Amino acid sequence: MNNDARIYCTRLNQLKSARAAYEPHWAECYRFGAPERQQSFNNGDVKNQRETERADLFDSTAADSVQVLVSMIMSGVTPANSIWFKAQPDGIDDLSELTEGERWLEDVCQFMWRNIHASNFDSENFDTLTDVVTAGWGVMYCDIDRVAQGGYVFESWPIGSCYIGSTRADGLIDTIYREHEMTAQTMVNTYGEDNCHHSVVEVAKNSPDTKFTLLHVIQPRKQVGAGQLNKAMPFASYHIDVAHKQVLKESGYHEFPCSIPRLRKLPGSVYGNGQMTLALPDAKTANELMKNTLWSSDLQLGGMWIAKDDGVLNPHTVRIGPRKVIIANDIDSMRRLDDGTNFQIPEYLLTTLQGSIRKKLMADQLPPIGTSQMTATEINTRVELVRQLLGPMYGRLQTEYLRGILDRCFGLALRDDVLGEAPEELWGRNLSFKFVSPLARSQRMEEVYATEQYIMSLSSIAQVDQTILDNIDFDAVAVLTGTGRGVPQTIMRTAEEVQELRKIREEKQAEQAQAQQQAAMMDKAGDAIAKGMGNQMAQMPTEVM
Repeated sequence: MNNDARIYCTRLNQLKSARAAYEPHWAECYRFGAPERQQSFNNGDVKNQRETERADLFDSTAADSVQVLVSMIMSGVTPANSIWFKAQPDGIDDLSELTEGERWLEDVCQFMWRNIHASNFDSENFDTLTDVVTAGWGVMYCDIDRVAQGGYVFESWPIGSCYIGSTRADGLIDTIYREHEMTAQTMVNTYGEDNCHHSVVEVAKNSPDTKFTLLHVIQPRKQVGAGQLNKAMPFASYHIDVAHKQVLKESGYHEFPCSIPRLRKLPGSVYGNGQMTLALPDAKTANELMKNTLWSSDLQLGGMWIAKDDGVLNPHTVRIGPRKVIIANDIDSMRRLDDGTNFQIPEYLLTTLQGSIRKKLMADQLPPIGTSQMTATEINTRVELVRQLLGPMYGRLQTEYLRGILDRCFGLALRDDVLGEAPEELWGRNLSFKFVSPLARSQRMEEVYATEQYIMSLSSIAQVDQTILDNIDFDAVAVLTGTGRGVPQTIMRTAEEVQELRKIREEKQAEQAQAQQQAAMMDKAGDAIAKGMGNQMAQMPTEVM
């Protein structure tokens, strides 16, 4: 076991060397884009580094724009007020034939969605997406809440302490090495005295708050057993005492527990760069310009003075300020100089830079509050435009982030026997998740708009030739527009229900038509009888009085 610990510590050093080239750039992105999330990209103490490298920002446009972009991604990808995914068997787009299976899958998705947003997912999701937008990648850990004995729990791991790798041909991350600190007392309570180094046990007795560096390794197992024992699961988990090169615990996971999205992959690397990379030059320039402008404004307010040492006035000791009397031999012994400051140029440059930052961080689509009045339609149109711009970003988030979270949550719930037994028609099928979030719907809205415009164009022609509408399958139009606009499936009838409803309606119409026909025939027969009786009475001889 100790030999394995040395191997993992050596691999950690290799991963650190591979990541070192990108760390200065990420640090700058955090400094200007997310100063509260600054990461420690060295081996020093995280707290001390944050104190010494605390961002000294004069312009917060980039930081504000990053938060706006993260909020738009959250509301468009994982909204807490509406379900944003559904499950279906692989290779099947229409579940109309899987009536029982469709109901079970819908119940499963509702259960997962409620429990995901009932946990700490939304707060941790904001931190992870902030890392993704700023540095280009983030780490979200998902597990069962073992303290509360139920439910999901999520952890946004700081990327400064995480080192990632991939053993897959498609490049998806399946290996992570995470460094973190733990007190000696916590180590003993967590792993037990028998598994901890004897020096750690002694420190826990004498100085329990002393911290030690631990390494958590999660990677695929080369040899997988039955899959039920911790040491035979597909993904291995090792907790290592770095200082003493000792494995404290070995366990495993059925699924890779970390979702690691990357915004833009760097060539020849498993890491990525974020949207903040595009805005970083402008953010640095705007920050320096704002600093110089503030310095110039202070000079403009205080003024620049020239003074003559005339024996009475001492320029070295004189202080200018309100309600002060300066003693001088002559009124010309001290006077103000023109500093030549022109604030129009820096104001123009700063406005241009701030607009460029907001544009690159996609935060310029909605105007600041109070600047102009916009209708709800205009706001929705701009939001849809932002979501279209986020389309390429959403594709990678969907593959590397959301699917991993949902696969993990589904596996945890299924093994915990809270989903019930799946219907027989789903046995042996692989399930996949399809996304129905606002962002996913906005990407399908082009079809809805095109369909609606097509119908409107044919409607004008139909006034001349009604048969032109035979080219449209209105049932398909109803399904496409309803699905594209995110109409709940609970209010939409299936194809079988529609056919059954139409059959019942046709039968009722046929019965009504038959009843009307019979009534008409009876009325006609009655009229004929009455007419015949009238003729007979007309032919009878008239009685002579």
